[in-house]
Amino acid sequence: MSLKEKMSWTKNKRSLPLVALAGLIITVLIVKLQPAMEHSSQQKAPTPVNVIEIKSHKVKPTLVGYGTVKPDLILKAMAEVAGRVTYVHPELKKGAFIAKDTLVVSIDDKDYQLAIKQANSDLLAAQASLKEMQLTIDNNELELKLANEKLKVRNAEFGRLKKLRQKGTVSQSRLDQERQSMLVQQQEVQKLENLRTTLPSELEVLKTKIDIAQAKLEQSERDLARTQIHLPFNGRISSVSVEKDQFIAKGNSIFNAVGIDKITINTQFPIDQFGQFVGELDRQSFTFENREQLPAMSEVLGSLGLTAQVQIAGEHFKGWQAKVERFSDSLDLQSRTVGVIVSVEGSYLQVEPGVRPPLLEGMYMKVMLQGRAESFLALPRFAIQNQQALIVNSQSQLSRVTLDKVLLQDSLALVKEANAQGISAGDKIVVSDLFPAVNGMTLSPLTDAETEQQMNTWLERAK
Repeated sequence: MSLKEKMSWTKNKRSLPLVALAGLIITVLIVKLQPAMEHSSQQKAPTPVNVIEIKSHKVKPTLVGYGTVKPDLILKAMAEVAGRVTYVHPELKKGAFIAKDTLVVSIDDKDYQLAIKQANSDLLAAQASLKEMQLTIDNNELELKLANEKLKVRNAEFGRLKKLRQKGTVSQSRLDQERQSMLVQQQEVQKLENLRTTLPSELEVLKTKIDIAQAKLEQSERDLARTQIHLPFNGRISSVSVEKDQFIAKGNSIFNAVGIDKITINTQFPIDQFGQFVGELDRQSFTFENREQLPAMSEVLGSLGLTAQVQIAGEHFKGWQAKVERFSDSLDLQSRTVGVIVSVEGSYLQVEPGVRPPLLEGMYMKVMLQGRAESFLALPRFAIQNQQALIVNSQSQLSRVTLDKVLLQDSLALVKEANAQGISAGDKIVVSDLFPAVNGMTLSPLTDAETEQQMNTWLERAK
């Protein structure tokens, strides 16, 4: 580096502090010479929101579930006796309707008629033997009485002859002869005594034979009755496995039938929704005070006021009134559902062509389970987010309210008045989007007439 360049660099280095000091002085002067800041008293305008008034309504709590139709009665008819089929009802065909107590199948009964005659003969023979034995017992009693009288006479005669022999007026041979007669009579009495002991046992054996003969006769009569097969209920035939003149063995299938008077639907409801629904029921009537006589489950559910309406899922056919029968015996842990069995009676009698078809096995049904009508605060379901409702208080300020027990029903969110905390009838709930939603912010509420009209429509359906 040249001498001239070294002197220039040294001179610039010494001038840096002066430049920095000058900049600082200029900055201070700029701050001092700025005019004072003035705060504006103008406030932010209230945020407009749509609201509706919260009202109390009488509503039937409703829970919707789905299930398939099953017949209440299923008959798998099997042959209880063997034989040749002699008669088959002409309407015993798959899909046909047959009335209760109709004779549908007959099996050849000749062998069973003969068996009844044989059993009758055995019974009569046993009864005759019993009467003979009773006469024998009566004769034994009489003979024993006479034998005892004879023995007394022989004893007395032997005693008299024994005294005469002592006086020498009777020979020893005569006395020995009387002794022999007395011993023979004693033997006869002992024989009759032994017979009196054994005859009752023989009598009991004969009574047992009579019981056996009667049992055989009853069995033969039952077998004869089983050759005539009647349908025990009004039913529809689902399958047939027999033909006329066919030999059928005991235990072979004849036909299958299902009852048409009543059907059941095992309806599945989500566990969490079902728990909320049951929580709104009047459980004071759900008691088991008398454990020795437990009431029928249908009576218990009836006391809770549970009813049901069913309709074909996805269709617009007319529905049916149903009866709540019982709860299922287990939970489905995979689908997280609980089963409730409901029944419909006389669906075939309620058929309206094109309007209400009969309920057939396998139909997929929508079931609406309902409780008694109670007072609820009715809110639009879409206005509840993360279990919170946005309420406009009397000062037109926003208030976030957490709702713990809410029953969701179609487009409604129902809160029982007794469980409501932070809201009451007359409050206004925000039904429009609001972001950000800050507690205490000032709002400008506007009544949403369209949403109120929708609420009225939804409530009419829920009553």
